[in-house]
Amino acid sequence: MTNQMNYSILQLHLATLLFGLAGVIGRSISTSVLAVVALRAALGAVSLFLWARKSNISVRLPQEHRWHFIGIGLLLATHWYCFFLSIRLTSVAIGLLTYACYPAFNLMVTFAARRQRIGLYELARLTVPLLGLKLLLPDLDSRDFNTLGVLTGVGSGILFSIMQFVNGRLVKGESPVKISLYQNGIAACFLMPLVDRSMLPSSLREQVLILVLGVACTAVAHTVFISGLRGVTNRTASYFAYLEPVYGIALAALLLQEVPSMRNLAGGAMILGIFVFERES
Repeated sequence: MTNQMNYSILQLHLATLLFGLAGVIGRSISTSVLAVVALRAALGAVSLFLWARKSNISVRLPQEHRWHFIGIGLLLATHWYCFFLSIRLTSVAIGLLTYACYPAFNLMVTFAARRQRIGLYELARLTVPLLGLKLLLPDLDSRDFNTLGVLTGVGSGILFSIMQFVNGRLVKGESPVKISLYQNGIAACFLMPLVDRSMLPSSLREQVLILVLGVACTAVAHTVFISGLRGVTNRTASYFAYLEPVYGIALAALLLQEVPSMRNLAGGAMILGIFVFERES
């Protein structure tokens, strides 16, 4: 049992590292954000389809879930576009940290869906990450790229929280691989018609990086992460959501020499810390 848990934790670390690498790749290439997201989704869908066939996972789409799958595919496309645009406008650190506010948005979505009243403790869990965002963005100026980058990063977190809420209902009766396959496939169908030839990567370097993004950072990462979930508790798995910004920021510092400021690190600690503390309590 211990060996299985250790192997699962290793899988989760590898998948989270690949998720963090996605932001670094998005920052380091000049290909249009729209093309990056469309190609990532298309490559991810093809890879996941091949994996499903190899693993004998049914990819038949239930009639009653058709609109749910279409909805999360559109959400994924918009979420990824906002995320990569945020990184382009600001930095890997700010893009990942603003997106990492999604647990706060999850809380709001859950309370709104259940029509529950928010207590004092839940209010604190919402307020502290917002104060962390304030540290990332001391002044609001719509003409400032940093402001636009933070706002699009927050938007990506809101979209991801809605997508998680819908996924949480679907995953009870469907294979996570099938859900990821349809998310990517529908996102690709929505975005690819918007991409013209001039947006595609022209250099071999960028083509290779987008291939890595679509296959390793999407299909492989999702598959390994899902596999790792089988050997750990939900509580243990939840910690890896907070490791993605840590891995991404570390990779950006190592590969791109993007070292976040102390103010950004303090804001990030507030965004991530309240939810880590909540898991510990």
